[in-house]
Amino acid sequence: MLVKDIIKLACDFTDNEALAKKIDNNEEFTAEDQEMINKFLQCFNLINNEVASEFVPIKKVEQIEVVNGKISFTQFSNKPFKILYVKNSLGKKIRYKVFDDYIFAFCKKAIVCYSVLPEKLTIDDDFESFLPERIYAYGVAREFCFLKTKFDDADIWEDRFKNSLELLCRKSSCLRLPRRRWL
Repeated sequence: MLVKDIIKLACDFTDNEALAKKIDNNEEFTAEDQEMINKFLQCFNLINNEVASEFVPIKKVEQIEVVNGKISFTQFSNKPFKILYVKNSLGKKIRYKVFDDYIFAFCKKAIVCYSVLPEKLTIDDDFESFLPERIYAYGVAREFCFLKTKFDDADIWEDRFKNSLELLCRKSSCLRLPRRRWL
């Protein structure tokens, strides 16, 4: 999914159709256009972080050496946002404690599962998500309306964004019960 497509959709939602056309036709941007694009991009990165931190975490799993009961955060390939679990080399979950610079755990090697925040993206970047572009665009429109102090419009996009996320999460996690039979 392209960031550009989400921003074009958010432009349509916020009555910026002229900017959406310029993005779609790869036209030259004026300084004012570039400033608007930067605001939309800032809004997109905020929404991308919100989605990853609250709804659809980006998970990483790494095997790391434990030195004196400590796993330094510098040993991770990505900066951890939240530690989900720690297992020993046999795959059994172990107790741990998170500090500012390290994780304290009793084992020689640890398998750590953690979530990360996404990197900041530019307008030409591509990223993977199972969420539809429309949901991201609702969130971008919400943030853009907040920036422009259009709070009534922001509330509308907030409702659409949250309701769409809840509906999608409910659909993907619904339980399938066996069919009942008459006795």
